Amino acid sequence: MENGRPAAYITGVGIVSPIGVGRKAFWSSLLANESGVGPITLFDPEGFEVKMAAECTDFDPKDFMDRKVAQRTDRFVQMALSSTKLALQDAGAWGFLEENPERVGLLLGTGLGGVASIDRTQWEMDNKGPNRVNPFAVTKIMPNAAAAHVNIQLGMKGPSVASALACTSGTDIMGLGLDLIRRGDADVVVCGASEAVISPVIVAGFIAMRAMSRNNADPEGACRPYDRDHAGFVIGEGSSVLILESAESVERRGAEPYARITGAGRTTDAYNITDPDPEGRGILRAMQLALEDAGVEGEQVGFISPHGTGTAAGDGPESHAMRRINPSTMVSATKSTLGHSMGATGAIETAICALAVKEKKVPPMRNLETLAEECAELDYVVDKPREAPDLEVALCANLGVGGHNAAIVLERA
Repeated sequence: MENGRPAAYITGVGIVSPIGVGRKAFWSSLLANESGVGPITLFDPEGFEVKMAAECTDFDPKDFMDRKVAQRTDRFVQMALSSTKLALQDAGAWGFLEENPERVGLLLGTGLGGVASIDRTQWEMDNKGPNRVNPFAVTKIMPNAAAAHVNIQLGMKGPSVASALACTSGTDIMGLGLDLIRRGDADVVVCGASEAVISPVIVAGFIAMRAMSRNNADPEGACRPYDRDHAGFVIGEGSSVLILESAESVERRGAEPYARITGAGRTTDAYNITDPDPEGRGILRAMQLALEDAGVEGEQVGFISPHGTGTAAGDGPESHAMRRINPSTMVSATKSTLGHSMGATGAIETAICALAVKEKKVPPMRNLETLAEECAELDYVVDKPREAPDLEVALCANLGVGGHNAAIVLERA
């Protein structure tokens, strides 16, 4: 119990990322400060002003599913199913799922759903005609496709939710998982988000928004959160699924948690469709609400995993909001390494917070050389991981296009 309310214990971590597939490979590469950014290979970027992305180059869906399932699903679904299998294996929870499928919930977020399948379906219509469209086109595209396929393939029969809340989806879904545990609607909640948006339409759209870095000459140095030369994000992809459990389930199974989620906060800027509130009031209030929910004071927060996209519009307000939470907290913006995986980013960063609390080690961010004038002074962890023997509380916070904000508190289990 935290603040008189149950916590959600994280007992399994499954990740598909640009720097590794699986918890161990991902964490090792992140601590080694390895960049996941390189040239776009998922489509031909000829004629595009941006030719770089953070692709999951080590991911092969055939390692996790048979050919028929892979053919009938979009890449974001394939990543979600793979991450779920990895997370269940990591938690040792296959047996519980087989014996108690009605007590296993599934919450999977995304920002945009099957956009690569939209591109492919349009190509089929243009080149073959509408009568030759793939019969699985709609079920590849729909945002709930990941939740549907994971349930069908793995047999989960508890409550399920498919959330689409732009770049806040992954963090928001963790708060929903905490809510589900608190209400007692499930003993185990498979909770995460997946995104695969490195497609011509989406890349062209973000270029038109002038939201992306154009530093094609130096892909690994292109995303520069809080740096004087920040000029936009690098688009990425990936999936992260965590196994959340009640305290009773952890005790019954003898599971060893990584951390526990103890609070969640959600707000809306109601300001602008693309830019966050320039005063950072929405993200600040989301973090404050999460801390209040957890019964934690700001000075107890030892590490914040921020949105940190490397945009001038976002970096300044967000950094000052974090300083108001705790001016001495450690901060590491890992989109500089992983790219921006849109709806999946909060789920990936929740996993980072859980591993940091468990291992008492904060992973580094890249490319912060000279702090931008508009950004607040904080203890940014740059280039090398930081040992954190006193780390007990971490905060994960994200902003979404449309003005959505979400934050969650993680504590040592």
